[in-house]
Amino acid sequence: HSPLYRFATLSFKFEKSATIHGFAGYFEAMLYKDVNISINPSTFSEGMFSWFPAYIPIINPVHVHAGETLTVSFWRRCTPTKVWYEWAIVEPTVTQLHNQNGRSYTIGLSSE
Repeated sequence: HSPLYRFATLSFKFEKSATIHGFAGYFEAMLYKDVNISINPSTFSEGMFSWFPAYIPIINPVHVHAGETLTVSFWRRCTPTKVWYEWAIVEPTVTQLHNQNGRSYTIGLSSE
């Protein structure tokens, strides 16, 4: 596996019923001790104009009932020239794998 590969699973417990159309993704990093940069609305760093939130869509919306847990898995994949993300809801139902093999979106990698 490439050192750029990553995998994560996130779970969300729902207090109220909802229909999920996608997820919002934000960038946040601790650089050193109390030096942070963030585009997360609750911790936004002034002057962060070059980073933008990501909308991660679900092709077919998923309804979640109050008290249920929604679990989603994310993969970061790559080739020598590009990197992309894939995702799928795995609970309470299983969705298709989104953006498989970077079909809809990839990020080019520098050759340096």
